[in-house]
Amino acid sequence: MKKTLVVLAHPSIERKSIANKIIMEKIRTIKGVKIKNLYQEYPSFKFNIETEQAALIEAESIIFQFPFYWYGVPGILKEWLDQVFTYSFAFGSTGNKLKGKQFLVSMTIGGPEDAYKAGGYNNFPINDLLKPLQQMANLTGMKFNTPIVSYNMIYVPGVYNKKEEVEQRAKEHAEQLYKYIVGS
Repeated sequence: MKKTLVVLAHPSIERKSIANKIIMEKIRTIKGVKIKNLYQEYPSFKFNIETEQAALIEAESIIFQFPFYWYGVPGILKEWLDQVFTYSFAFGSTGNKLKGKQFLVSMTIGGPEDAYKAGGYNNFPINDLLKPLQQMANLTGMKFNTPIVSYNMIYVPGVYNKKEEVEQRAKEHAEQLYKYIVGS
């Protein structure tokens, strides 16, 4: 089992996310996993850069866990990347601190899978929309692993999805992530 850092970016996981809450409850049980809940630790978006970089250096595998917002990562995760993945740390002539680490996107999406294809509601396959994160991994020397993506992960009572179905999909997502982390 590899030392894993999960960078969680969900603004209110306890109150507004059935899916991400279930996923994180499963992941918290794994020995060797460190979870950085960005919204909880840094509600003002003022990051402790040295602490964050030290956690990245210590990890063998880095996972970004987040709900897909407006075709990208939540704002706090983007700001975290901008401040923490600095020149001479993550990239540049001496910026090799992330080289060789495993990188995985673990993401929940509220809409249906068929909305993410050429000609679908969102026009592009999800892999196309994840290209910026793939390029970030490439630039920093990390190995970009096949993302774990789950669709229909939002529950609006009486309007959208059934709670039990969202919970089941979340458990399946958590199991995939668990297997990735423990290596089975």
